[in-house]
Amino acid sequence: MEVLLIAGLWLDGKAWDAVTPTLETLGHRPRPVTLPGQGDGRSSATLDEQLATGLAAVDATVEKPLLVAHSAACTLGWLAADARPERVAKLALIGGFPNEDGQPYADFFEMRDGAMPFPGWGPFEGCGQRRPRRGTAAAHRSRCHPRPRAGGQGRGPAVGRAPL
Repeated sequence: MEVLLIAGLWLDGKAWDAVTPTLETLGHRPRPVTLPGQGDGRSSATLDEQLATGLAAVDATVEKPLLVAHSAACTLGWLAADARPERVAKLALIGGFPNEDGQPYADFFEMRDGAMPFPGWGPFEGCGQRRPRRGTAAAHRSRCHPRPRAGGQGRGPAVGRAPL
């Protein structure tokens, strides 16, 4: 099965490097997706540009893929599956949830000059994970996820089931 992998904020397709060999061993064809503004040298990108990239990845598959979305990209995964229900076999949301219609894609951190810069490691402390050493490739990846304050209890808004 083709598996499209979309990482969350500030992460590019390399965030899946530790996962793809296992998926290949299991007979799957993983395809990490790097979104505009995440690892391509651009300092910003719009939701429409990122969604277009996700849809292009779905459209480029030979068979219906499993679409895996991580953290804040869960909204993108949900939007892509909703836009292409006949082209997506399943949707897996990891460490995140899709926002309700009309809600911001990601309002967890401060915006500066029209972009959401990486806030440093402070918001990720206490997630039960060891912080990567500074200067390593792993320093650009996080295994714990920011928890939005919306919806109380740190869980965010309630949403319905996927339209798949």
